[in-house]
Amino acid sequence: MHIKKIEQKKQNLEHILLKTNSDKNILLITIMKLTSQLNFYIQNALLNKNLIDLVNEKYAINNKFVSHNKTLKFFRIKKQKELWIYLTEEQKYQTDSYSRYEKMILQKVAKKNVEFITVGNRAKQFCLEHKFEIIHSYDSTDTPLLANNLAEIIKVLYSENSYDNVHFVINTNKNYNESFNILPIQNLDIHKLAKSDTEQPTENVMEYQIFPNIDDFVNNEISIYLENVIWALIVESSFYNAKNGLVTVNKIIKDIEEMVSKIKKKLLKIKRENEIEELVLLTKNNNSFDSQEGDNNG
Repeated sequence: MHIKKIEQKKQNLEHILLKTNSDKNILLITIMKLTSQLNFYIQNALLNKNLIDLVNEKYAINNKFVSHNKTLKFFRIKKQKELWIYLTEEQKYQTDSYSRYEKMILQKVAKKNVEFITVGNRAKQFCLEHKFEIIHSYDSTDTPLLANNLAEIIKVLYSENSYDNVHFVINTNKNYNESFNILPIQNLDIHKLAKSDTEQPTENVMEYQIFPNIDDFVNNEISIYLENVIWALIVESSFYNAKNGLVTVNKIIKDIEEMVSKIKKKLLKIKRENEIEELVLLTKNNNSFDSQEGDNNG
């Protein structure tokens, strides 16, 4: 390959490397922001749950968002009815992260009466392919106020449709190949996203008077709880997607740096060979010139 073409290739790779390093910096900033948001929403969701649990402990509230009526569950005749929220992200950096979740969903929903809310194109296509009933669908996680809208829809559906459970599926390594349980609240397992040292306030809230009344307080906490849980899951999905992106970008950077290094060595070798050729040629010319001068002098 001509030296100019090799140098051009090196310049092109260095340009790509510069752009890829810029992408890496953006991902690092994104991951930092998402980490902060994730901790915020998890802490709040767990706080909401703890408050509801404390009130339930003291007042034995009868609210299906909090827990099921075990007697009714014992005499169940009909198939279990469940609501599933399936969220998929655009896969920029990996080929397939969702097949294992879809296999899990198919296994879990067999012989159950299930309905779906989908977020993302892949989630919707999966449900259409398997002829699942889609209650509502969103194109992506970029939908404005997505968590707030989902919380409102889920609360209405759970009240009216007598679901036994509400499951939320995202791509994460913190709950590999499983769904998250978000309702009833007694089944919440979002603690899997939390750090092991996460602590909740131990202050006895029962020492305070609850306004305006127990039912209104609990219903309000349930709404806030749902928003916090859903935001936490959306952020975790984006966080894991960004982490996968960072792994891929780091590999791309490493590969490009190795290619640039090889090209630099190749260029250096070619330049040295050219210098040697020039030196040999110059030596030959000098010898020829000296020989001609000798002949002329003779």
